[in-house]
Amino acid sequence: MVYESAQIFPHKNGGWRGQLSYKDDAGKWRKKTKVLASKGKREALKELEAWRAEMEQAAQGATISYAQPENVGEFVAQHIDTLAASQSAQLSTLSAYRSILQSHIAPCLGSIPYRDLDADTAQAWVNDMAGDGYAPSTVRKAFNLLKAAYTGAVNRRVIPYNPLEAVKVPKLVTKDPNALDMQQRARLLAYLDIAGATPINAAIRVALLTGMREGEICGLRWKDVDLKACVLRVRNVIGRDGGKTYEKEPKTGGSRRDIPLPPELVALLKGRRADMVEECLEAGVPLTLDMYVFGKIDGRYLAPHTLWREWKAISNSLGLMGTEGRPPTFHDLRHTFATVAIISGVDIKSVSSILGHKNVAMTLNIYASADAEAKRRAMENVSRTMMDTPKPAEILQIKKTGTDNL
Repeated sequence: MVYESAQIFPHKNGGWRGQLSYKDDAGKWRKKTKVLASKGKREALKELEAWRAEMEQAAQGATISYAQPENVGEFVAQHIDTLAASQSAQLSTLSAYRSILQSHIAPCLGSIPYRDLDADTAQAWVNDMAGDGYAPSTVRKAFNLLKAAYTGAVNRRVIPYNPLEAVKVPKLVTKDPNALDMQQRARLLAYLDIAGATPINAAIRVALLTGMREGEICGLRWKDVDLKACVLRVRNVIGRDGGKTYEKEPKTGGSRRDIPLPPELVALLKGRRADMVEECLEAGVPLTLDMYVFGKIDGRYLAPHTLWREWKAISNSLGLMGTEGRPPTFHDLRHTFATVAIISGVDIKSVSSILGHKNVAMTLNIYASADAEAKRRAMENVSRTMMDTPKPAEILQIKKTGTDNL
C-alpha cells in the first residue's frame, strides 16, 4: 500500500486533521483521516509523516505472503486480511466479506488453485448461485469480492489478467421505497403522542422527521446537538461487526452533515435532555456532552439491534404496512421522510443533503417515482398549462371545410 498524498487541514476544534490518499485495487481514489495530537503545524506535519510510514509498513507486512496462497479460498482470505491491515474497509464490511467467503466462495471455488480459475468456471459459479435462488444483490456481492481480489493481483503483476472481467452477473432488481403513507404515518404519530417520549420513541420520531440512519441516531452525542441554533451534526455512527458493535466515523463525506431541526424536534430533544439531567442528579453524576442522546447516563450508547428490535415490536403491534405491502423496517422511516419531503415540494438538492447521499443522482434514482399521486398532479399541471396556451388569431379564423378536403 502506497499513500500517494498526505495533507493536513485545520480541525474544527483546533489543531490539525491528517489525510492520506491512495488508490484501491479497483483504481478508485480513497482516503483515510485522523485527528492529530500535535497543535503546531510543523509538529503536525511530522506526526502526519510518522502515521503515513506506520500505515504503509502495516500494509506491506500484510502483503509479504501474496505468492504463498495455494487456492482461491486462501487467496481471497489474504485479500481480506490486507484490507484489514491497511484499514481500507470498515469492520462491518470486513465481517461481511469473511461471511461471503465462507458461505459462497470457499464451498464452490475454495480448493481451486487460484492461478487456474478461468472465466468459464467463474461464470458457472455465478449461474449456480442465481439458479439456487440467491438474490442478485447477494450474487453480485460475492462476485465483486472475488473480482477485487483478482484485480489486486493483476495490479501487483502476480497474474497477467483477471478471469472475472468476462463474467456476466445478474442485474439488480430495484425495489421502490417501502414508505408509510398518510394513514400509516397518522397511526404511528398518534401512538408516539400517547406512549410518551421514551428513548426508543424519541429515536423513532427523530428518524421520521430527519431521515437519519439507525446507526447515526444511536451514535448521536449531546455535543453534536445545538438546541440554540436548532441543528444537529452527524459526526459518529454505531456500526456492527457480526454480533458486536463499535463507534466509527460516517462512511462518506456526504454522510458527515448538519441537519436543521424543526421546532417539534427541538422541543423533543429539550425534553430528552431534561430527563437525562434528572437521571444524572439522582445518580449523583454530571451530564456531559460526550453522553449519547439516546443512550445511558453511564456512557453506553443505544445498540442498533436494540433499536431495530423495539421498532419491530411497535410496528407489529400497530399493524403498520408500507406502500410496497411489506411491514416497514426502521430504515423505511428514512424512506418515509424522503418521500414526504419530495411530495411537500422540497427541492431534490436539499433532500439529498439532509439524507447524506453522495450525490443528487442517488436521491433521484431512489425517490424519483416514490409517489404516484404526485406524478398524477404533475401531469395534470402540465396538461393544464399546455391547453391554456393562447392560440394565434389566424388559426382561430380558419373555418371547418369538411372532411373531404382533409
